[in-house]
Amino acid sequence: MDAFNQVSLFSGSPEVMGAVAGVLMELGCCPRCTLRFLGERRYHAYRDNHQELYDLVRKLVSLKPLNGDCATKTADTEMGPDGGSKKPCVICLGVLQEFCTEQFAQKISDCVFDAGFQYNEHICSLMLPPCIIIREHSLWLHLEDTFPDVYSNCSKESVPTIKDVWKWTLGSNLSEKLCSPFEIKAQFDICVTFSYSASDSECRFLTELFPDTFKKRKTNKKFGWEVFSRASVIKAVSDTADSTFKRYYSVPPSKARDVCKCESIVPSHKQIYLAGRYNKYSRSLSQTPWLIEGKKKTESSVEELVCNRILPHFKPDDYKFSASGREDVDVRMLGSGRPFVIELINPHIVTLSAESLRAVQDVVNSHTQDIAVRDLQIVPREETSILKDGEIEKTKSYLALCWCADIFTSRLSEIIQQTKDLKLFQKTPIRVLHRRSLAVRERTVYSMRAEPLDDHHFHLHLSTQAGTYIKEFVHSDLGRTTPSLGTVLNTECDILELDVESVDIDWPMRLEAGISSSAGEDGTENAGKSENMEKNKIMENSGNTEKCKNMENSGNMENSGNMEKSENSGTTDTSANMSKPDSPVKSEDMQKLGSDNLSDSKGVYLANPPT
Repeated sequence: MDAFNQVSLFSGSPEVMGAVAGVLMELGCCPRCTLRFLGERRYHAYRDNHQELYDLVRKLVSLKPLNGDCATKTADTEMGPDGGSKKPCVICLGVLQEFCTEQFAQKISDCVFDAGFQYNEHICSLMLPPCIIIREHSLWLHLEDTFPDVYSNCSKESVPTIKDVWKWTLGSNLSEKLCSPFEIKAQFDICVTFSYSASDSECRFLTELFPDTFKKRKTNKKFGWEVFSRASVIKAVSDTADSTFKRYYSVPPSKARDVCKCESIVPSHKQIYLAGRYNKYSRSLSQTPWLIEGKKKTESSVEELVCNRILPHFKPDDYKFSASGREDVDVRMLGSGRPFVIELINPHIVTLSAESLRAVQDVVNSHTQDIAVRDLQIVPREETSILKDGEIEKTKSYLALCWCADIFTSRLSEIIQQTKDLKLFQKTPIRVLHRRSLAVRERTVYSMRAEPLDDHHFHLHLSTQAGTYIKEFVHSDLGRTTPSLGTVLNTECDILELDVESVDIDWPMRLEAGISSSAGEDGTENAGKSENMEKNKIMENSGNTEKCKNMENSGNMENSGNMEKSENSGTTDTSANMSKPDSPVKSEDMQKLGSDNLSDSKGVYLANPPT
C-alpha cells in the first residue's frame, strides 16, 4: 500500500490499478509509460531513475489479486544495467528510456553552446514519429476493453503526453546545463527530432481509409518528402471508428522493432524586428536590389547599404527588409525619413543596448553619403503591422520641381493654392505596368502650394494620400491620370525632380532630434544657400531654350519601350525625357537646374525644408 500512496492514479482501487500495471508491463511498456497510462499526472513522480521507477511499478503490480483474469506475468521483464528495460518501450519507442539521461542532456547542451546563440530562457520541442499516435490509441482501446470500469470513464487526453513527461524528467537537468530557465513562451527553441524506421509502414493503413488526406508532398524540411504528418495522423485516428481501427491495426500494439533514433538537435531563435527611419540623398539608388534577368542594374540599394552593416551585429540566418512604401530610384527621401523594419530570421545575437544600437546606426551612416539611418530600435512583432497600414492610409508630403508651357503667373499659383481634396483616378503607370497589375486607383491630393522660380519653372509642394503617383499627376501619363496638374492649370506640365518630404507615420518611436550627418541635426544645413544657388542656375539656364527646342522629340511612347529600366519605379520616367520649348532635358540640362549642387549635400532640399 505504500507504493499506491506514492502515486495519483485513475482509480482509487489498489487491486485494479495493480492489475492494470501488470498488463502494461507485460505488453512491454516502460515504467514511465506505465505510470502515464495509470493516470499519474504529478511531474515529480517521473524524475526518479529507471531502476527506482521500475521498483515502484513492480510494487504496484504486487497489489493485484493473486488469482483471477487480471493476473499477469512480470518476472520475465528484462532490465538493463541502469534499471531500464533492454527492449524498447512498446509506446514511446525508447524516448522515455534512452533519451531521459544526463548524457543526453549534455549532448543537447553541447549542441546549443556550439551554435553560439544568445538567450535568456529556452523551450524544448520534441518531434516524435507519427506512429506513436497510433500505438497510443491502440493501447487505449485495449485498456478500455480490458478494464471498462476504469477507462470508459476516462479521456485519453487525461494521459500525460510523452513530451510532457520527457520535459518533467529532463527539464531541470537541462536548465542547469544551459544556465537558463525553461519557459513555455520562450523565444529560443531547441528542437529535438526523433525517427523510427517502421513509422511509415505502421501508418500506411491510413492511406486506404483516407486516400485524399495522405498524399506524398513536399515538406518544409531541407530534404525529402513526407506522407504522414503528426497533424494528419491525429485527425485520421480521431475520425476512424474503433471497430474499423481494430480491423486494420493490432490491438494491443505489437512489440517495437528497435529504439527510435535522435535525428537532429536544432537550436533556433524566433525572429526579432529592427525598426528605424532612413533618408535617401541619391538620385540613382533603388530602395531594394534592382535585378533584371539576374543582373544588377544599380551598384547598390538602400536595403543593402543598411542591412550589410547591421546584419553582422545580429548574425541572422536570413532577413527581410520592408518599408512604408517606396520612392523611385531618382527620388530623394528627405525630412524625418521613411519608416522601415528588418525581420531578422533566426538571429544568434538578440539583445543590444541602446548605446550599441546607436553605435550600429553610426556605422551605417559613416560608410555612405547616399543614405542615413535614425531611430534604430528593436520592436515587437505586433507593431510591424503599422508599417503596412501606413502605405495607403497615411499622408505623405512631396516637393516637385515642375515646368509648364505657359508663363507661370500668380493666377496659376492661386489656382494651385485653392485646389483642395482633389480626387484622382490613376491607371497603373506605363513605367511600372510590366510589374504591376492593370487597375484604376483612386487617390486624393489634399493640398498644394507653388513657388515660382522663373517664367516656366516652379516648386510644387503637395500633401497627398499615400500611394499617389506624383509624377503621373503632374504630366498625366498620356491621360492615364485624371485630373492632372495640366488639366487643373489648363496648360502642359512636366516634372523634373521629386523629393519626398515626409511620411506621416508616427512610428517607430523617435529617439533623437535628427540624423547626425553633414547636413546637421535637422537636415537643413546650407539649405538657404543652396536654394539661392539653385535659382541662379535656373535663371542662367533660361538662355538655353533654343537648345531644348532642337532636342529630338521622342515622346512618351518611345520611353514605354524602355520600361524594363524602370524597376523600383525606375530612373527612366516617361515625363523626364519629353522635349518641349523651354523644358530642360533630364540629363546635363536638368543638372543645371540645381541637382548637382543639391545632391552633394545631405538633407538639403530643393526649396525651403519642411517645418
